[in-house]
Amino acid sequence: MTRHDIRLTTPDDAEMISQLMKEHWGGEPLVVRAENFYPSKLDGILAFSENKIIGFLFFNIQGKTCEIIVIDVFDKFKGLGTTLIDKLKVIAKEKNCNRIYLTTHNDNLDALRFYQRRGFYICAIHIDSVKEGRKLKPEIPMTGDYDIPIRDEIDLELLLNESR
Repeated sequence: MTRHDIRLTTPDDAEMISQLMKEHWGGEPLVVRAENFYPSKLDGILAFSENKIIGFLFFNIQGKTCEIIVIDVFDKFKGLGTTLIDKLKVIAKEKNCNRIYLTTHNDNLDALRFYQRRGFYICAIHIDSVKEGRKLKPEIPMTGDYDIPIRDEIDLELLLNESR
């Protein structure tokens, strides 16, 4: 596994985060369930190797729910995504959250595999909901991973204080 350092974001990171979103996600805002989110204004976790960002996770806490807005690891399948999720679990528990929640698209098979292998459950599917997101951000592509049409949003959750 590659050596890396993990730290929480600070307000001084906002410009760099905006640039990361532009380079890797088509810019801000990110649209989740037809709502705009600006990672540069959210709490986040950054992963570095040799002073270069190699991954990040941005989240939003509302009440007892910690929602992952976006996670990305540039060199996949080496454990960094799991490290970011584990760090978020600690933060969420410290903030008295009882679950971590996220939404992904139906084409994101790698993410669905990743989250389910780490204890997340599919808790809702929003059929054809990406149409509403495209009204806010027309740049959302029509097809995604594996040339699958992007149509639906899938919610996953990890319960922190209880088991299913």
